[in-house]
Amino acid sequence: MDIVTAGEALGLAPSAVYQQLISSWGKVDTAARERVGAAGETALVELLRERSDAVVEHVSTWSDGFGYDVAYSTGTVSGHLEVKSTTRLGRFTAYLSRHEYDVMLRDPDWVLVTVRLTAGFVLAGVGSVPSDWVAANVPQDVGVFGTWSGVKLDIPAEVISSGIPHLGEELAAALPGW
Repeated sequence: MDIVTAGEALGLAPSAVYQQLISSWGKVDTAARERVGAAGETALVELLRERSDAVVEHVSTWSDGFGYDVAYSTGTVSGHLEVKSTTRLGRFTAYLSRHEYDVMLRDPDWVLVTVRLTAGFVLAGVGSVPSDWVAANVPQDVGVFGTWSGVKLDIPAEVISSGIPHLGEELAAALPGW
C-alpha cells in the first residue's frame, strides 16, 4: 500500500503502479545469480577441505549431470550437496531443477545446502533444508502431458538448520551457523 500511495502522489493510477512493481520485481539478473552461486560452491568446497579430512570433489565444475554440486566422503559418511547461495539477509530463495529434485528422491545422501555470502563473497553461514520439506513444497505433476522442469522455492528461515547435520555433528559444529 505504501508503494501505491507513493505512486498516487506522483499522479499514477494504482493499476499502473502495480504493473510497474510486478514488471520490475520479476526481473532476475541471471549473471549475478550465477556469480553468487559459483562463489558459494567454491567457498563451501574450500571450507570443507580445510575443516575435514574428507575427500571433497566439486563435481559441478566438470558436469551438471550429477544433480548435485559437491561430493563429500569419508570412511563412514558421504554427502551429495546441492548448494544454493545468497548474499541476502532474511528471505532465502532457491531455484531447483527437476533433475536435482529427481536425484534427491532416489539418493539418500543428497542434501540441499544453503550458503550465505557477504557482499564480498566471503562465506558467512551454512545451513541445510530437509528433503521432506522440499518434497512437500514442489509442484505436483497432475497429468501425463506435462511436468514441471524447475521451481522457485522461498524457504522460510525456520526450515533451514545450521550446518550440514548429514555430514556429522563434529563437522556441523565447525561450520559457520546459518
